[in-house]
Amino acid sequence: MLDHWGVLSASPLANANLRSTPENSNMPDSENFMRVPSPTPRRTLYTDAMEIFHRAADTIGLNPRVRLELEEPDYEHIFYVTTKLKDRLRPLNKDAATPFSDLPVTQVRDPGGLERLADGQIILTGRALLGSDVAIRRGHLRLPDGNVFQLVPGESARFKAYRVQHNQARGPYKGGIRYHRDVSLDLFKALAAEMTWKTAISEVPFGGGKGGIQIDPRQYGKEELQNITLRFMFKLKSLIGPSIDIPAPDVGTNGEIMALLMRQYIDGERERHTGRAIVTGKDVRIGGSEGRVKATGQGVVFCIEDFYAEKNETLRGKTFTLQGFGNVGSNAAEILAGMGARLLAVNDSDGTLFNGDGIDVAGLTAYVNDPKNLKRSVAGFPGAQRIEKKDLWDVVADMFIPAALGGEITGDVAERLKVKIIAEGANGPTTPEADQVLVKRGIDLIPDIIANAGGVTVSYYEWLQNKRMESWTEQEVNAKLEHAIKRNYRIIRDISRNRPRRTEMHDSRPFCVGKEVEPRLAAMILALKRIEAHYLLEGFSN
Repeated sequence: MLDHWGVLSASPLANANLRSTPENSNMPDSENFMRVPSPTPRRTLYTDAMEIFHRAADTIGLNPRVRLELEEPDYEHIFYVTTKLKDRLRPLNKDAATPFSDLPVTQVRDPGGLERLADGQIILTGRALLGSDVAIRRGHLRLPDGNVFQLVPGESARFKAYRVQHNQARGPYKGGIRYHRDVSLDLFKALAAEMTWKTAISEVPFGGGKGGIQIDPRQYGKEELQNITLRFMFKLKSLIGPSIDIPAPDVGTNGEIMALLMRQYIDGERERHTGRAIVTGKDVRIGGSEGRVKATGQGVVFCIEDFYAEKNETLRGKTFTLQGFGNVGSNAAEILAGMGARLLAVNDSDGTLFNGDGIDVAGLTAYVNDPKNLKRSVAGFPGAQRIEKKDLWDVVADMFIPAALGGEITGDVAERLKVKIIAEGANGPTTPEADQVLVKRGIDLIPDIIANAGGVTVSYYEWLQNKRMESWTEQEVNAKLEHAIKRNYRIIRDISRNRPRRTEMHDSRPFCVGKEVEPRLAAMILALKRIEAHYLLEGFSN
C-alpha cells in the first residue's frame, strides 16, 4: 500500500484475511499464497515481451536447452532502500487556505534554502528558516508569494528496489537504472531480456540486466535523491561489479546519479580508479565517454539515415513527430533538425505541442532545461500550439519517433498513425497487436533493439576506455557507433527481405532463414543466432 508520502509500505500480515483449507485436507487451496502454479501461465507484460522471442526461436529452431536458458532471467533481486526525508512545505489549495487568510507572511532570510519541486512542494534545506521572521499557526505558514503551506516534518521512508540479471552468456550483465513510480519486477524482467537481445545485435560483449527504484524522482529533493541513491548502491554492491554487472542511466536517472553510484561503489577501495567501469553514462570529467549523452538519440538517427540512404534520399525536408523529450527524444530531434528535418509535433507526460511550420528544437530544448521549468516539460512552450495527446497520432509526417515509455503504440494508435516509418527510440513502445496493424498498413518499422542500441554501444566504448585508462574523441566514438549501428541494421534488413549477401560492411549470409520476415522478427533472429552460437561453441558449465 502507499502511505501519505507515496512510499510503498507493507500491510501487516496479521491483518491478512486468509481462507483456510478444509480440515484434514492435503490439497492446496486456490486462494492460498502457496498454491500450485497454474499450468497455463497468465498473460503479463513479460510474457507479451517474450512473444517475439518465442516466434524467433521457433523460426530458427533454437536449441531447446538454449531456449530454456533464455526464457527466464538468471537472477531476480528485490530489496528495500530506506532513508530519512527532509522537512518540507506542502501547498494548500484555495479552500484549505481560507482559514489562514490573516496569517502574516514569513520572511525567509535565505530563499536559497527552499528547494521547489515539480508537484508544488518545497524542501527545506540546511537552515532555511533560521533567522527568518516566521509566523506559524497550527503548523501552517504563508510565504512571500502569498501561498499557504503546511509544514510536514521529515520522516523515514522505504522504497522498493530491483535488479534483474537476465543472461551473461556473451559477457557481463548490462542495463540501466530506472527511477519511476510505475516500475515492477515484470517490467524489469522484460527490459533486462531486451538488453540481452540488444547487446547481441550491437555485437558488444555484454549480456542483459535492468533495475531501479519504485519512486517518482520529481517528488523528492536533490539531497534526498542522493541519499536514496547511495543507499541503493550500498545494497546493490554485492550483486554487481565492473566485470559482473554494469549499470547505466535510464528513465529518471542521469550522469549525476551515475556519479553517486560510482562513488559509493569505490569508496574505501585501495585501487579506486579500477572501479570507474562499474557504471557507464558518467560525466566525461570523471571517466565518462565523449558522445555518450547523445548516443541513444544518435543511434536512432543513424538508423533513419540509413533507411533513407537506401532509397537515395536524405533527411533534408523530411518531417517527424516525437513522443518524449528526455535524453533520447531531445537529442534525436536536435540531430535531425541539424540535418534539415522538421519537428511538427511533440508530446511528453505533461503536454502535447504542434506547429505545422516546424517547432524550433533549439528553443524548445532551452525552454525545457530552464531551471524555472520544474517539470522539465514541453508544456507551455510559446513556439507551438497546445493540442491533445490523442491528436498527436493524426499529424501527417514522414517519421514518428516514440521515445517515452513502453506500450504507447497500441493497436488503435497504429490504425491512426499517418507516417511512413516508425523508429523506436523507447524500449518496447509498440504492442504485439500494433505490430500486426503496422505490417498490414505497410508502415515501415525500425525496431527498438537496433534503433536505440546507440546507448549501450557507446556504454561499451566508455567501459573499454575505463578499463584501458584511455580517452577517445567524440569523432572517434561517433565513427565507431555509426559503423556498428548501420552494419547491424543492414543485416536485419537483409534477414527481413531474405537477401543473404556479403558487402564491404556486413555479411548477412549466416542469418537469413530462407523466407521473408517482418523487421522485429528479423532483429530477434539475429540476436538469437549470435547468443546460440556462444552456448553451442562454449558448452554448458556443470
